[in-house]
Amino acid sequence: MAAVTLLIALAGSTFAPVAVAQSEPDQLLHFVTRPDLRTPRINVRTSADGIAPGYVFLGPKSDTFVLPPASVLGGPEIVDNTGQPVWFLPRGDGNLIRTAAFEAQRYRGRPVLTWWEGLPVPIHEIGAPVFGNWVVMDESYRLIDRIKPGNGMEFADMHDMRITPWGTALVLVYRMVPHKDGDTIRVVHDNVIQEVRIGTREVLFEWSALDHIGLDESNLPRPGNPLTPYGAVHLNSLSLDTDGNIITSGRHTGAVYKIDRSSGEIIWRLGGKRSDFTFGPGAAFAWQHDAARERDGTLSVFDNASTGNGPQISRGLVLNLDETRRTATLARSYPSPDALMSGTQGGVQELGNGNVFVGWGSHGTFTEFSRGGEVVFNASFAKPHLNSYRAFRLPWVGRPADLPIAAGRGGTAYASWNGATEVASWRVLAGGSEQSLSPVATAPRQGFETSVPLPEPAAYVAVQALDRNGSVLGTSRPAKVG
Repeated sequence: MAAVTLLIALAGSTFAPVAVAQSEPDQLLHFVTRPDLRTPRINVRTSADGIAPGYVFLGPKSDTFVLPPASVLGGPEIVDNTGQPVWFLPRGDGNLIRTAAFEAQRYRGRPVLTWWEGLPVPIHEIGAPVFGNWVVMDESYRLIDRIKPGNGMEFADMHDMRITPWGTALVLVYRMVPHKDGDTIRVVHDNVIQEVRIGTREVLFEWSALDHIGLDESNLPRPGNPLTPYGAVHLNSLSLDTDGNIITSGRHTGAVYKIDRSSGEIIWRLGGKRSDFTFGPGAAFAWQHDAARERDGTLSVFDNASTGNGPQISRGLVLNLDETRRTATLARSYPSPDALMSGTQGGVQELGNGNVFVGWGSHGTFTEFSRGGEVVFNASFAKPHLNSYRAFRLPWVGRPADLPIAAGRGGTAYASWNGATEVASWRVLAGGSEQSLSPVATAPRQGFETSVPLPEPAAYVAVQALDRNGSVLGTSRPAKVG
């Protein structure tokens, strides 16, 4: 009943936090101005010259699905290169209710934030069917829409959603269906891809994996009981190729597929038992995630575990594809600097300056490499058993619709503004009453929350957020000094 209640809370349009157990102070960040935001501490182990511009996008969650709830609020989070939060929205407990695949995309010519939120339900041998949908939010952190599939399907899968350049959305859907397997009728977890109009759920394209991929292509053993749902394909990514067709990744078949967006026919299979390509040395992958065409024509894939005879170390993989000769050769490889093998999740992203950003999925670590393979950024959650399904580095300018927040404790004023990215410094106003405040100090912004000593005792304080030119971006309400 508790799970259903939490799911109903997330299904609405409000963004009220869900109550969770008390957090451990040594593993979470706590703020005077925002005691409701308890975000996981992040240990930045490497931060060198050459990091690409932008922030790190995460969706912290527990790697175990147990009660009591995880001692951290889950939700979409943007952090800077010191591991300090820039924006965090509590959405569930990070365990029973989760968020996934948080990133910035573009919709109707404007940057937006997108993420999946809902309830994953683990079922043996197939991963996690899900009950949730996608959120789209603008630069002021206001809800634009919730993206849901159509044709009677109520819930979208958590793995991926792409907003197309023409303003539609590609979504994944998992559904359980009876399917003939030789002489047996087996319950199978079908993977459906839909292209829908945002806002109306009108389906413009629909594709079923079971119509195009045989069960014999799967590397996952069939369950002994035919009533146990069988996740034969397990699609886990969506992207558009340069010609407008779809590229998707089947984890349990070990193959990447290119699908004709008009006919639904599979144009080619890369990897798996029916691969249309031969692989050069070091180019093969296994149990992969996040396949996407890059700007230079290469294909990036997160290789969860290599297929060679050496140590099983996950890596970001970039391949050269010759679609005429049907060959795949290694362009670049970015193995985990911590020798991690990610049993689940993960992603790889080529950045604008040529760097490569890799999220190591189940290990809760994220790394940025130079194009040549040098580690320029490496960080992880301090709390054990926390991870993020994917991690991205992306540009973002946030201009919150709400006001900055001020607090006073003893002889110190505190200032924060969740999600504001243009604040360079804070001006403190203080006085004996709410009506008699005047400027008393200015200090550079220091992480999510800035503390400023008061030059003399005051009964009330307020703060003004200043941009780099000294212009006022926003002014808080007065706060009584405690």
